[in-house]
Amino acid sequence: MKLRFWSVKFCSLAISAALFLSSPLHSAAKKKKSKSSHVTDTYSGEESVKLPSAKRTYFYKIDSEVLMNVEFGSADSLRKGMQLLHKTEGNYEENELVLIEIATKLMKIVWPSQLITWDPVNPQRDNSYLGAIDSSERGIFDSSTEKNDFLSTILPALVILSPSVTASSYDLCETACNEAFAFNKDSVLAHYLLGNVYLKRKDYAKASEQFKIVFNTSNFTRENGLAYAKSLLHLNDVDGAEMVLAGFPPQTNDIEFLRLQAYVAFARRNYPAAEQYVARVLQQEPNDLQFVLFRAKILIEKKDYIRAVSLLDMYSRQNDTSIDYLLLRASVQLEWSKNTDMATQTVEKALQLYPENLDALMLAARLSSETDAPVAGKYADELAAEILKKEPDNTDAMRYALSGLIQRENWNAAYTLVSRLAALPNPSSDVIKNYVEVCIKLKKKAEAFDFAKKMQALRPEDEEILQAYVYAYCENGNRDVVLKYINTLLDSSSAKMKSFLYYRRSFLQFTEDAVLADLRSSLISNPRNSDALFRLYQVYYSKNDYRKAQYYLRQVVAIKPNDSSIRRLNEALTQLIK
Repeated sequence: MKLRFWSVKFCSLAISAALFLSSPLHSAAKKKKSKSSHVTDTYSGEESVKLPSAKRTYFYKIDSEVLMNVEFGSADSLRKGMQLLHKTEGNYEENELVLIEIATKLMKIVWPSQLITWDPVNPQRDNSYLGAIDSSERGIFDSSTEKNDFLSTILPALVILSPSVTASSYDLCETACNEAFAFNKDSVLAHYLLGNVYLKRKDYAKASEQFKIVFNTSNFTRENGLAYAKSLLHLNDVDGAEMVLAGFPPQTNDIEFLRLQAYVAFARRNYPAAEQYVARVLQQEPNDLQFVLFRAKILIEKKDYIRAVSLLDMYSRQNDTSIDYLLLRASVQLEWSKNTDMATQTVEKALQLYPENLDALMLAARLSSETDAPVAGKYADELAAEILKKEPDNTDAMRYALSGLIQRENWNAAYTLVSRLAALPNPSSDVIKNYVEVCIKLKKKAEAFDFAKKMQALRPEDEEILQAYVYAYCENGNRDVVLKYINTLLDSSSAKMKSFLYYRRSFLQFTEDAVLADLRSSLISNPRNSDALFRLYQVYYSKNDYRKAQYYLRQVVAIKPNDSSIRRLNEALTQLIK
């Protein structure tokens, strides 16, 4: 009896092996190689489908290649598995009916854009496999499955695709996917579901890794294409996202595709194209408030403020507390209306509702930097410090922090920060001027001069850097030599540069008449030189000639209407004259 049993078993295994070895491999269209850092090793012709996990489980009597294709879980492999399982006479065993129903549900839930090429069945529902699927469709992770094969382990994780899934299921889904890999590490289905877990958590780097595997090992599908492109866009990989989106049919009206193309065009600063995509979205969904707001954002970038304000007003009637709305409204108030008071109020409202939003903090830091006044009770350096806690290398935040420190004359802290900015490759002319100013305030005049001289030699055509060099030279060099140097520059300089040179030369003069003559010459070259105007205010104020002092100070106020410190000086002078 034992000999007969092993002979039968050996024959059965041999037949199964022969069927598996003779089965055709799945073919697929080749994809172009990606230049993206995230999109590489593109799928090159075959879906690599491994042996199934199930042995003596519920499905162990079903042909191994059928189960192999269902476990792999791509749209093509599901169709292939059902083709292999198909019986023209329709006399399926109950476990075969369950597997067909699982494949049907997987296609409808995971790959709804794909065609189902097999007939539906109606198996009994009282089994754990279909129970797990039913629970997932209701937004419930079914923890009662025994997890004794791949499908019983992975099916509860389908809940991640349910619109009613809650954050409490994310960890359960991640665990289920990782446990499923122990049964079948190559499953496209498990990689796609795990990618969606990371997408829900906004962990776009990990999400893109999972969607990349699906992209490279199976045929293109709408679902994975959208998810992969979305995760790449969040990682600022515009090239990668664009390459993935190229897999969609040309001229498609797929609204999710149009949305992503709008974001791609916006990221490339192709605002006309972005506006066209947004218009096509709004044609299909005219009440899509998100894209109404996005259209306003595009118009602001195009400086079409009148139409942008109209859209912002339309949006605000439905929602006036959205962080995106508040930031766009503040941007218009600052850039177009030049109303820093209203912009400040709007940003303060944003920070009250979203105190940790980095974009709101950045705009608040900018406003404080430009106005020399607190926003939400904090100055530019304090606001920028909140950003730098989370993004220590954010150069915009460092510049706003530096501005705040200089305004408050915190020279030691300013020196530490400006040294970091100046050490970056190709520092801006503003950073170079700030470095020189801070060094001079700290009596590091030789350091200021050496740095300015080096920068001026590297970029001799930059007038801003030349100004920094002249300033450092005036503070560090011999008076007569510096005067001679300034005089040699005057004849060949632009009007703006001449104005600066006369202004700097006024500090080297010994008599008041010579000082006033240089300052007047400075204003002849550039009537809007606020530094020369302010120095004239100081000269006349020191002489108690308050009327003339106010005459010049009011011109500074007109040039710098947002500078609260200048406005305060003017208000104090007005009270003094009264």
